[in-house]
Order: sequence, then C-alpha cells, then structure tokens
Amino acid sequence: MRLVINGRFLAQPVTGVQRYAREVVAALDQQLDRWPGCSAELLVPAGVQVPSYERIAVRSVGRLHGHAWEQLELPRHYRGDVLFCPANTAPVATLLSRRAVVVTVHDLSYRYFPAAYTRAFRLLYNTVIPVVMRRAMSIITVSHAERAQILRHYPAAAARLAVVPNGGAPEVAGAVSPDLEAMRPYLLYVGSFSRRKNFDGVLATARRLLEERPELRMVLVGGTPEVFRQVEQDAQPHPRMIFAGQINDPAALLPYYRSAEALLFPSFYESSGLPPVEAMACGCPVIASEIPALVERCGSAALYCDPGNAEDIHRQTVRLLDDPALRQSLVAEGLQRCRDFTWESCAAQTMEQIIEAASLKESRNEALASTPGGSAAPERTGT
Repeated sequence: MRLVINGRFLAQPVTGVQRYAREVVAALDQQLDRWPGCSAELLVPAGVQVPSYERIAVRSVGRLHGHAWEQLELPRHYRGDVLFCPANTAPVATLLSRRAVVVTVHDLSYRYFPAAYTRAFRLLYNTVIPVVMRRAMSIITVSHAERAQILRHYPAAAARLAVVPNGGAPEVAGAVSPDLEAMRPYLLYVGSFSRRKNFDGVLATARRLLEERPELRMVLVGGTPEVFRQVEQDAQPHPRMIFAGQINDPAALLPYYRSAEALLFPSFYESSGLPPVEAMACGCPVIASEIPALVERCGSAALYCDPGNAEDIHRQTVRLLDDPALRQSLVAEGLQRCRDFTWESCAAQTMEQIIEAASLKESRNEALASTPGGSAAPERTGT
C-alpha cells in the first residue's frame, strides 16, 4: 500500500489541529515498519520546513500555497493508494475521483462560532466539508462527543465516521525550569485567546484571584497582550499576568505544566483538548469545563466547572488551591488517566482506518471492473 499524506499542515500556524497532524505523522513514521508492504510519502508545498522523518519520504511539489496548493496542486502530484488528510480539509478533485481519501475532521466549530472565522474561511469550509462528508472513504474524528455533533449535520456519514482519540501524553514529562519555579505559585492557561475558549472567563477569574492572593501569578500561553483588544474593550492585563506567547514546541511547553499549581481550562467548546492531557502527564491538576468532550477526555481526573458561571470557575479554582489533599488526588488520577491517550495509539488506530480504506478501494474497483457503468462504493460497518 502506498500512503500519501497531505502535508499542508506544516505550512500553517501551529494550533491544536496542526499539533495533532505533526504528532500523528511523527508517530506513524516511528511505527511504519509494523505494516509490511506499506510505504508513506508526505507531500508539502515548496519552501516548507519539514521535520526529520526516518521512514516517511518527503516530496516538495508545486508553486502555490495555502488552500490553492491543496485544491489545485496536491491532486496533480498525488500518486498513491490512499491520501490521508489530517487537518480537516482535502482536495475536492481527489474526493470526487475513485481514489481512497481518509480525512480527520476535528470539529465543526466554524458552524457554531462563525464570528471567530473570516468570511473566506467559512465559505471554503462550507464548500469542502460537505464534500468530505459525502465522498471520503473514511472520516476520523477525535471524540465520541464530536462524532455525535457531526452526525447531527451529516447523519449519512455514520458508517464512515470513526472515533480515534487524540494523543496528548508526552513520552517524557519534561524538566523543571528554574525560572518558572521562581515564579511559583502560578495558575496556567494554554490555548488561543478566543471566546470559544472562554478567554473572557479566564481573565475574569485570574483578575479576581490575583487581587485576592498577592502571592499568586497567572501565566498565559498562546498569544500576546495585544489580543486583549479583540476580547474585551478597554481591558488591561493585571501586573502579575505573564504572557509567554505562542509555544509551538511541545517540549518547551512541558516545564510550564510541571511548575503550575493548576491548568485553568474552562472552554465553552472543545472536540478533544490537548492541554488537559499534557498537564496530567506533567503532574499538573486540571480545572476544566463540564462539557461532553472534556468529561470524555478527563474522566474523574479533573475538577469541573460551569464555563458560563464566573462564580463557579472561581469557586472551583479556590477549592483546588486551598485543598492540598484534593490537589494530590487529582495529580495521581491524572497521571493514571493520561496513559489512555498516547500518540502511538492514535497513530495505530489511524493506520487501521487507512488500511481499511485501501481495502475498500480495492474491493470497489474490482466491483466496478466486473460491472460496467457501476459506481457504488461498498458499505462500511464501522463506528
């Protein structure tokens, strides 16, 4: 089987989707020998910096970039049995052909939070995602909660929509940073500074706690203070709020978790958040919103809050800060829970979907060869 991977994600800013793509491709690279007869090639736009892979070949193709590269040039250069697209979208021309395409659709947040996206972005996704849902041989999503959400809009995709949970637990929990240790005690937030992530709620909770507790700091990873103008009019950061900026290297992020009192993660919406599992693996307790995807992800290893209730976010945070026994209990449960979410397992389950798609493509082509004019694809019975 010749697997081709859509490497456009390497040309994009690193958010959760790109982190997933980078991690799952790296894990596939390490495991490729487990599937005899399988070769893999990563196609990337020209000029893109590519990580070092041992088993996956890399080929730079085309002259375009962005969606134009994916939609116009990737289909022309694709030569394989299965095309794997790990970052939501896929070339429409390939989807409409008889080729096998496997796509990871992380979420449909552009439908639920349209104001967070540009008109051009929404237009493209409203065009491409329906084609993905109709024509992809296999669709992967990252949680049962998100699968249920997707099927509300695309019920006909049920047999082709599989759940493969994200990884998240790093192989090594990371060293302690003396600089971060010197800032303790601090709460940590990791994520984009957006309303979908309830960043207003994070700021409100942080301001109140910093006023109440002169020894406490708040460390925010994922943006810069300028974003305040996009989130709250006339808002100013507290003097003990520390903005670490965007950290794309997972290894550089781990020390922040190691020294934090807790990760504050009261999102309104997640499909399968990465920071809670990363925090758990580093011995950092998690305060998370009580929404289906995070409950599925964290189980009993997190302290939950109502993301729409600022008082409850504050109350649960104070509860954790003031109860050492509760904190230790959550740390212990988190270290156990994070073992369920590894990139190795994510990659192995993803490869199962890819191999099944290749098999279905072969069966379909044999059926078409024996039935002139036939066009139906074989039914799938997956979850």
